[in-house]
Amino acid sequence: MTITITPTDAKTDRPKWRPQVGEFTTKFLESRTTGPDAIPGPAMDTVLSEAGEVLGHCVPPYEPGGHAVVLVVGYVQSGKTLSFTTLASLARDNGFGVVILLAGTTNNLKSQSQQRLEKDLGLDRLQRGWTEIFENPDVTGPSLPNMRSALKGWRRRQLGATKEEKPALVVSILKHARRIESAAAALATLELEGVPVLIIDDESDQASPNTQARQNLQTGATNQSPTYTSILQLRAALPHHSFVQYTATPQANLLLATADRLNPGFAKVLSSGAGYTGGKVFFQDRVDDLVRVVPNTSIFNPAQPLQEPPDDLQEALRVFLLGIADTNLKRLNENRSMMVQAHQKTAPHKTYRRWIQAMLTEWQNGLDAGGARAQEILDDFKPAYVELARTVPDLHSFDDLMENVPERAEELRVVEVNSTPQAEKLVKWTSAHNWLLIGGQKLDRGFTVAGLTVTYMPRQMSDNADVLQQRARFFGYRGSYIGYCRVYLLQAARDAFVDYVDDEEFLRSSLQKHEGKPLSQWKRDFILHQQFTHPTRANVVGRRVRRNRAGGVWAWPKSMHLDREAREANDKLFTDAFARFQATAVDAGSLPHVVDRRATSDRHLVQTDVPLAEALNFLMDVRLSTTEDSLLLNTAAIRLAQAMNAPTPGDPASAAFVFMGGLRVPQGAGRQLSVVRRTLHAGMNPQGAKAGQIVYSGDSTIRSETEFTIQLRMLGLSDPAPPGDSYSSVPWLAISVAQGLSHDYFIDLD
Repeated sequence: MTITITPTDAKTDRPKWRPQVGEFTTKFLESRTTGPDAIPGPAMDTVLSEAGEVLGHCVPPYEPGGHAVVLVVGYVQSGKTLSFTTLASLARDNGFGVVILLAGTTNNLKSQSQQRLEKDLGLDRLQRGWTEIFENPDVTGPSLPNMRSALKGWRRRQLGATKEEKPALVVSILKHARRIESAAAALATLELEGVPVLIIDDESDQASPNTQARQNLQTGATNQSPTYTSILQLRAALPHHSFVQYTATPQANLLLATADRLNPGFAKVLSSGAGYTGGKVFFQDRVDDLVRVVPNTSIFNPAQPLQEPPDDLQEALRVFLLGIADTNLKRLNENRSMMVQAHQKTAPHKTYRRWIQAMLTEWQNGLDAGGARAQEILDDFKPAYVELARTVPDLHSFDDLMENVPERAEELRVVEVNSTPQAEKLVKWTSAHNWLLIGGQKLDRGFTVAGLTVTYMPRQMSDNADVLQQRARFFGYRGSYIGYCRVYLLQAARDAFVDYVDDEEFLRSSLQKHEGKPLSQWKRDFILHQQFTHPTRANVVGRRVRRNRAGGVWAWPKSMHLDREAREANDKLFTDAFARFQATAVDAGSLPHVVDRRATSDRHLVQTDVPLAEALNFLMDVRLSTTEDSLLLNTAAIRLAQAMNAPTPGDPASAAFVFMGGLRVPQGAGRQLSVVRRTLHAGMNPQGAKAGQIVYSGDSTIRSETEFTIQLRMLGLSDPAPPGDSYSSVPWLAISVAQGLSHDYFIDLD
């Protein structure tokens, strides 16, 4: 059997090397394309091709060492796990000796991913390609000697000292700082020189990035969060490794600072297979069919708890029972599930469980008893039947379904999925056909709900786009039974999902156009080559932001002092700009709204009528070291690109560059960083002076009132440099929005 990895797009730039399909990937493909859960061959071919492209951007196994970071972007519930198990098989065939899976931040998510890895790689049966999974290894545990022995055998095979096949190592680590640190220490004791290692970071935007970044921005510190630090320790223990980040919400990964050591070099966008029903289906194509809006009165407030189950919860449960009754009558041997996610705290889960079990018992007993009560229940179920019949054309008759409902209510497994002692720690889907899961955070990111049809989620939604999207457990491969699916949401949540789907498709499209090129160039590609029907893309950033409400304001990065390489690059960028305009720039005091009668200070120079394209290129060349700073300039650049490509009334036709003090380094002790972050600009001199008495109108007036203004300066800081660093001055910029610009395009990151 010969299998060739065919590039998914012949025009895509070629990876570093081309992986080959060997014995273990062939066996893996055969196992996934046969049997009751077989994946169609063409769909599996796509998965293989995409995994090959990902591995091709990893460090080639024949090189003596090195490291790489690759980002893989899929949809929520779209087959990312299948992609990385395929990637692991390819790595095995191409000489990788160790595969490490960072598998979830909780034990239930880790178990879910690990079980899938065991099944796909054939670790649940006797085979020669892989070792057992070494879970959370440490220097004192029993696994380390076995790992050392297995690695020794693998080396013998690679060196040709034996003809016997020797297994590659599989390591699974809970994404928790202490677990990763312990594993890093254990792996550091092994002889891993020349051993290619593949690290798969599942849900890579969760916990892995440095969560201290925002605090560092505010304090000037360079602290690192524990999990981030432990991942760096793990990578430091591996001389030859590739770190592959899997996520459906890549905002955090894409907005990492350029100096961040988890910043990806390349990105691959995964295709969704046939039958996938994601955001486009639920919130674009069939939003009116599948999404039901619930009133704000259904929100559960523990301080003033609801006294009885809301009507919309009762409707959702009736729709679900009718759906599973129909599935049963059609003799479909499949899981069907309902999810109730009404509150992040665990205490309300008990209330919902009590309500649901009481309703099930009452309906079952009432229908079995007959009489007037049975007729009332039948009447209550009729609207739910009409609702379901809209989207299930071959739905059994109402009478047939209602005859089946009591048994379905009796056999339905109602469980809590949370951290309480009575909760279900691991849902064993093969133990029952029908489930109703009640939970909060544990039903968010990464949790797979088998056969989910009805979702009841009357929760206020997060301001963070990635958190919003990760709650969409109702996405998935539900094409064959999409008519049974319903999602019950607040109006605000429905609207947020509609907006997010637009943003998600915009981001994926941009990354797809850029595939094969370094991500360091993506920002330029993203900004210059998109059609900005929604230019701000506020949700793309995945962070809590606030739009300014007027033009004519200044905004500036807050941490341009961090990172020596960034400062040196910006110093050259500023100097080159000054050299470009020095001969034609004029004294800023000549601007009609500026007063500058200072006799001894260095003069400010301004160059107006600069083409917007030149200003845009300048902004995209600025080096920044924090996500927040990058976000600010990215937003400004997007706005400039929109003004260039699709101008609206009031948009500037040009830009202005201001060189404060002629870019000379200021004398004196310097300014405090905390003050600079609050107020970059020196004020009027003297303060509160009347017209005619003003000596200097203030730094904030040094701009062009009709143009997009970029103000450059060399800033002296009195604060000590970060440990191991030093500086006498720092290149710093500020940007000003002309009064005529729409207020919707700048984000205030105070």
